[in-house]
Amino acid sequence: MLRSLFIRLIVAYFVIILATLIALSLLLTSFFMEYTFNTRTRQLLREARALNEHVEMYALGWISREYLYNHFKVIDRFLNTSIWITDELGYIWLPYSPAKEQEERWMEQKLTEEEFVQVLKGGTIIKTGRFGGRFPNPVLTVGVPLDIAGDIMGGIFLHSPVEGIRRTLSEVYGNVWRASLMSAFLAIVLVYWISRVISKPLIQINDISREFALGNFKQRVNVTSKDEIGQLAENFNAMADSLDKLEQMRRNFVANVSHELRSPLTSIVGYVQGVIDKTIQPEDQSKYLTVALDESKRLSKLISDLLDLAHIESGQFPLSISVFDINEKLRRILVSKEENINKSTQQVEICFEEDQCFVEADPDRIDQVIQNLVDNAVKFNRQGGRLFFKTWRHHGKVYLKIEDEGLGIPKDEIPMIWERFYQIEKARNSKNSGTGLGLSIVKKIVEQHDQNIWVNSIVGDKTAFVFSLKAAKKP
Repeated sequence: MLRSLFIRLIVAYFVIILATLIALSLLLTSFFMEYTFNTRTRQLLREARALNEHVEMYALGWISREYLYNHFKVIDRFLNTSIWITDELGYIWLPYSPAKEQEERWMEQKLTEEEFVQVLKGGTIIKTGRFGGRFPNPVLTVGVPLDIAGDIMGGIFLHSPVEGIRRTLSEVYGNVWRASLMSAFLAIVLVYWISRVISKPLIQINDISREFALGNFKQRVNVTSKDEIGQLAENFNAMADSLDKLEQMRRNFVANVSHELRSPLTSIVGYVQGVIDKTIQPEDQSKYLTVALDESKRLSKLISDLLDLAHIESGQFPLSISVFDINEKLRRILVSKEENINKSTQQVEICFEEDQCFVEADPDRIDQVIQNLVDNAVKFNRQGGRLFFKTWRHHGKVYLKIEDEGLGIPKDEIPMIWERFYQIEKARNSKNSGTGLGLSIVKKIVEQHDQNIWVNSIVGDKTAFVFSLKAAKKP
């Protein structure tokens, strides 16, 4: 039942709010009870001390009993209070109660020493209870000394029914609990809305992730906020875009590789089968076997690129760093490409800042980088176009530039040429189309050396690749 995040949020918030409201209500109830009893106690003590003057005047014969009882009635009307005036021996000689029968019953009753001795010593007493069983219901009692002509001649006791105080409190409690229930209702509505807002994108992410598991990368999460949940949704959508793009690239790659594999394999099988079946004349066998060999080398290159990329990405492509002359390596590579360059009547221009330019890198891996870049430059250069190569030093680094005058790369496609399997549309449609792995391998090798590579291109004019290496002194 509680497996849903939405339900768990609702339950958790509800329990927290309910516990908080109950605790707050109990605290307020306790506070109001204590506050009301303390307030009533202070009122009774104030009236008892003020009453001392009138009782003293009555004892001295200055006012009549009727006048004194009228004053008692005023106190009773506001505080619902019974009054006892006792002598120094504890006898009640002047009782007052709204019920006359109680006055007669209390007359001449003697208080216990425990009940009035503290008053005779000049102190006050505050008690809650039936006061020795003299009241049928609990009362709040305060007692103060009766001072007549400077001497303590007894005590003044005021009794206020607790029930009246509690009745007042019950109204307060009712308001408190009603406010709590209303707050709880509003809180539940708010919690439901907040929980829905929080859980909705997470539920969407969960549902869409199931679609991802089935290979459907088209759905996206609706982003409705800028908080952490909204950022999670945006990142999830970005991940979905990447997965969708990667899936599309994978499909394109499978299609391209299938074509790249099928074409040479078909040629190899056909030529070899022709030689075996002797459908190819003996004088032509060497020619067609040479073509089959070239196709086999092409397959081997494709497989090597795939393995290299897999090794690089898995971290199983360690570097063997040494110091070597990058100019010499470039010369050797250009010599090996001389036949292809001459076939397309391309012009080679070389500009070395120094005759020897030493770098600290893995010579085999850098050889692979230059081979890829030179092959691309030769492949995509126009017939009779210029190939420009340059090396120079700057701030502890050596830079190598390889430039051709070919198709160029559209500006919006430049960031994507480093991605696996990506091919520029014009190149993909040409007879020189590759597998889209070379530049990805190049970039990863350069990054393994903690260096950078970038490209500048003008469509229909030229393309220049530049990468850096750590400069080194001559060994």
